[in-house]
Amino acid sequence: DPHRWLAETKWLCEEVKERESKEKKLRCYLVRSREQLKHFTQMKETEHESLFKQIKKQEKLLEEVHREKR
Repeated sequence: DPHRWLAETKWLCEEVKERESKEKKLRCYLVRSREQLKHFTQMKETEHESLFKQIKKQEKLLEEVHREKR
């Protein structure tokens, strides 16, 4: 039956469009999530570097105080 075939074809086209739309949204979400993760990772690395520098500074000060006591 050509009418049934046409109706099924239209329905399948709509299904494909809907799935492509969902896939596109999910890909955008994935890209955004990856960018956020990269950003947060960089922020944490920067924070760790800063803390490490502070610790080194404190160690030097402590060594100086120790030397002065001797």
